Amino acid sequence: MARSLRSRVLWLVAFSLLSVWLLLALWLHNTVKQHLGTALDQRLAASARMVASMANASAPALSAKPELQAVVNSGLFCQVMNLRGEILARSGGAPSAHLASSQDGFTERSLAGERWRVYTVSQGQVRVATAEPMAVRESLLATLAWALLVGLLLALLGAWLAVRWAVSRGLAPLDAVRREFESRPVQAASATPSAAGITELVPLVAALDRWADQARQALLRERRLTDDLAHELRTPLAALKTQLQVARLKLPPDAPAMAALAAAENASSRMADNLQQLLALARLDGVPQSCPRPVQAVIDDSLAQLAGHPQRAAVQRDDVACAAMTLASPSLASLALRNLLENALRYTPPGEPVWIRVVADATDLHIHVEDQGPGITGNAEALCTRGHRGDRGQTGLGLAIVASVMARSGGQLALENRAGAGLRATLSWPVTDTV
Repeated sequence: MARSLRSRVLWLVAFSLLSVWLLLALWLHNTVKQHLGTALDQRLAASARMVASMANASAPALSAKPELQAVVNSGLFCQVMNLRGEILARSGGAPSAHLASSQDGFTERSLAGERWRVYTVSQGQVRVATAEPMAVRESLLATLAWALLVGLLLALLGAWLAVRWAVSRGLAPLDAVRREFESRPVQAASATPSAAGITELVPLVAALDRWADQARQALLRERRLTDDLAHELRTPLAALKTQLQVARLKLPPDAPAMAALAAAENASSRMADNLQQLLALARLDGVPQSCPRPVQAVIDDSLAQLAGHPQRAAVQRDDVACAAMTLASPSLASLALRNLLENALRYTPPGEPVWIRVVADATDLHIHVEDQGPGITGNAEALCTRGHRGDRGQTGLGLAIVASVMARSGGQLALENRAGAGLRATLSWPVTDTV
C-alpha cells in the first residue's frame, strides 16, 4: 500500500510538536503552582504580621477594631490569641476551633473535615494565626491549569495549521516534477526545470532523467529494429506471392498443382497480414501524440489507408451528426478504426456493406463498425488477446491492437453480435477526451 510522504511528514511534526508542548505544559504547570503557592504563603505571612502589630497596639479591645476585619478580608481568616491560648478576636467566618499551631510558621491543618493552610506568628503578648482554605488554592490552581491547557491547545492547533501550510508549500516542487513527467512524451528529451535550484530534488530528478533517456533510447532502437524487419520481410513475402501467382498463370486450371499453389498464395497473404499486425502492435508505444482532429478527418485517414483493398467500396459512413466533434488522440483512433475495418471487410461477403456510424450521448462518443459477417462466439474479451485463435483458425492480432490502442487513448472497445447478422464493434471515448 502506497504511503503519503506529506502525511508522514505531518504526523512526525505533529508528534514532535505534541511532545514538546506537553513537556512545556507540565513545566509551566509545576512552575506556576510553585510560584503561586509561594505568593499565597507570603500573603498569609504578611497579613499575620500586620494583624500582630495592630493587636499589640490595641489589645485588649480587639473585637471593636475595624482594622482587623479590613486586614483579613479577601478569603483569609484570622484568630488573635494571648499567650495562654485564649482567643481574643477573630475575623468573620473564621472557625471557632484554634487555628494556631504549637510553633510559629506554616502548617496544614484539618478542622471539621476541611483542610487549611495556616501561618502562626508570636509577637509581644499575642499570637496571631491567619488561614486560608486549601480548596480555594486548589480551585485557583485548577482554573490556571485549564487556562494554560486551553491556550496550549489553541497554540498547538495554530502550529498544526501552519505546519500543514508549510509542508504543502515545501512539497510543491515534487508535485511540479510529477506533473512534468506525466505530461512529457516518451520520445521527448529529458528536461525538468522545476527541480532547478532545489538541492534535495536535483539527484532524484537527475536519476529519473537518466532512466527516461535510457527508455527513450531503447524505444528508438526497437522502432528502428521493427522498421528494418518490416523492410526485410515484406519484400521477400511480396516476391514469394508474385512468384506463386506467376506459377498459377502458367499452369492449366485443371493442373494437380493448382490447389497447392492457391493454398500457398493464401498462406503467404496471411503471413504478410500477420507480419503487418505484429509490427503495428510492437510499435504501438511509439505512436506519437498528435493534435486533436475532427472525427470525419480521422475516418477519412482510416479509409485512405484502405485505398488498395478490393472491398474498399463496400464501406459506407454515417457521421454527419457528429461532424463538429474532435478526437484528442486522432493517430491512435485512426489506427484502431483501420484495424476494425480490415477485420469487418475480411468477414463480410462480397457485395455486402460495412457501415461506420458515429453517435454521441451525454457522456461518450461512439464509433460503430457494423459488418455482415458471421459474428462472434464465446468470450469477446478472449478475442482481444494477443495470439488468440478463433473457430476459423484466425489469430486475434487486429482486435488485440485495437484493445491496446483504446487502453492507451482512454477509451473502450465493445463487441456484440447484431440482431440480424454480423458484428458491431464499438470504439468509445468520454466526451471530455473528444472535444
